[in-house]
Amino acid sequence: MRDTGIELKRFLDEAECGAYDLPPMQRALCVRPPFSVRLIDSLYRGYRVGSMLIWEPPVGQRPTAGRYQELAGRPRWWILDGQQRGTSYAGAFGRRPAWLPEELWTSMGGPDLEVAVRFTCAGGIRFRTHQPGRARHVRLADLVTGAGGEVRLLLEEAGYRPTDALVEQALELRAGLLRYVLPIEWLAADWPDAAENFIRRNPSLKPEERSLCSLSIAFEELQREHIDALERTARDAGFASALDRRQLNLVLQDFLPPEARREQGRWARGSAVSQAMERTEQSVTQVIGFLHRHGITGDALLWSPPVARVLCALFDRFPQAAASPFTWRWLAHAAAGQFYPGGPYSARPRQDVRGVLTAASFGEAAALLAGHSTPGPVLRLSTEELVRPSASKRRLLGAAGTLYAMACAHGVCGPVMDISDPALVFPDPRMRPQLLWPTAGTEVSLAAWALLSEDSAECIRAAGGWGRAVFEHLDVPPGRLAAHQLTAPLGGPVALPVEAQLKQRAEAMVDAINNFLDTVGPLAGPDSEL
Repeated sequence: MRDTGIELKRFLDEAECGAYDLPPMQRALCVRPPFSVRLIDSLYRGYRVGSMLIWEPPVGQRPTAGRYQELAGRPRWWILDGQQRGTSYAGAFGRRPAWLPEELWTSMGGPDLEVAVRFTCAGGIRFRTHQPGRARHVRLADLVTGAGGEVRLLLEEAGYRPTDALVEQALELRAGLLRYVLPIEWLAADWPDAAENFIRRNPSLKPEERSLCSLSIAFEELQREHIDALERTARDAGFASALDRRQLNLVLQDFLPPEARREQGRWARGSAVSQAMERTEQSVTQVIGFLHRHGITGDALLWSPPVARVLCALFDRFPQAAASPFTWRWLAHAAAGQFYPGGPYSARPRQDVRGVLTAASFGEAAALLAGHSTPGPVLRLSTEELVRPSASKRRLLGAAGTLYAMACAHGVCGPVMDISDPALVFPDPRMRPQLLWPTAGTEVSLAAWALLSEDSAECIRAAGGWGRAVFEHLDVPPGRLAAHQLTAPLGGPVALPVEAQLKQRAEAMVDAINNFLDTVGPLAGPDSEL
């Protein structure tokens, strides 16, 4: 390994033209504009910014593709450590590094990394996130490409009086930044040594990222073609939290052979990783469809993310479970009994997953899962259980929210149509939990939320909350209101206070939930339902 720095200008040019790429085992990139600003400020002040580790592979051992795409011409160098710094260097100066496709660069907020400079009256220099049109902010990308006369014009357009001293200060800043020598460590090694260097250079990786990076050494396309795509699918379906990278990795680990799990993944057979990933994709897709059919259209309505992991194991081992009445009835029992408390690494879901995957039959797996519920009918809810102190912070509506969504999806309240568009009927995923009284500070009560489209929610927000004005504007029929446990609001001096409306609606919602739980009944095994 050798330490040889390169000037920032050279790095920017080479990053933009495709001389560098990211190896397949790199973790997911997270870019933050404040980090980009601090990085440029550190360069200006001459602070140490930390070295990047760049791999120079032998010609025959270059990866066939990078972390995010295949680059024509096969890049010569690969950034093992420092992708966030390298990406921020380029983004700060308005450049897109070639290792990030244009669509991904835009969606992840790459253009927001641009930095601007502000010259103070006292002769100081301040760096800020670039905001087009903001007075007294000069875009770095313009500053470093302009000649002397153009710099004077840039300063004038930004609202400065371009004195000779100010122009000279701007030119010195530009020259100093572009001449800054970035600390680089160059590693000339074969693929196994490069991979080991990456793992050891990143001891603070989150467990899921460490596992995925290790597996990507054995199966290069794991993250680029599978995990990233599945994460986008889950996010688009409303499950950005319940099926995030951490949860997806846990499901993948469940399907891997024991000798390929966690950090041992780097020595796994690529075929074993590929097969486990295929099972992960199939089961996650099934779980998303199952949850949507039964009213769980997003994170806010799923009280416990580990439930998705258990369902993945069940649908993988016994595909018929997705269509069995047992499964949705078990989900209702699990919500009412609030199974799986705690985080994603708690013991119960892990034990249930192992039990399901080793069960000899669907009946055996069902008996295992049913063992958590109390014998007899599901416990009924009270209005107090519709209040969750954490709902306003995390937008989670708790077990009561799960049960209410399931009740609506199962038609206990009749067809639940959107109040502004009757063509939308729940569980249409376009109907999500929306606040009825956005400014009333009532986020903690499930009764303050309704299953509505974004258009309906916008009408309510524009009116300051659900009331007579919205009701008359949308002309909602009584039957459609009743399905949402709403009544026609009174107007004028006899209008009910929000607190009274919340209490009234909470009682109606609890009745709907309990009526649904009555239809669920005791939890019996699948054989009794055939």
